[in-house]
Amino acid sequence: METKTVSELAELFGVTRQAMNKRVKTLDDEYVEKNEKNVTVVNLSGIHALEHLYGKIVTAKAEVVESHEVAVKADDSAVFEMLSSFMKDKNTEIDRLQQQLKTKDEQLSTKDAQIAQKDLQIKKQQELMEKALTDQKNFLTELQKEMIPEKNKGFFSRLFGK
Repeated sequence: METKTVSELAELFGVTRQAMNKRVKTLDDEYVEKNEKNVTVVNLSGIHALEHLYGKIVTAKAEVVESHEVAVKADDSAVFEMLSSFMKDKNTEIDRLQQQLKTKDEQLSTKDAQIAQKDLQIKKQQELMEKALTDQKNFLTELQKEMIPEKNKGFFSRLFGK
């Protein structure tokens, strides 16, 4: 009777060793054995039970044809149906991802427009700030010019404005 270790089964089913080990622990004792190295193995019946749980066939029987080609015993329509279903699922996933990509592109273009608008606002704010600073400097310069002549005037001239 053919048996497989947890690591071999994990590779066959395309899952992690830890996930397969957890699944094997839930199997009935009739499916699980220990080999000569005291390693947990699953017999053929257990492998079929795992195939049923995972929905994936890994023990397809093969026979040798006279022309030395390997033929898998499987109904061609079932294989075609499974492939068609797989392709349909993948095409649906591709369509969903393309729609997401399109949505993200639209969001990015909206954000680009918002960033451009904010850049213009920042530029205008900087120009206004620069103008305000220039006006403040001019005002202080004029105020200082007005104050200098008054320092040279006497007390009564400044008091009576003459």
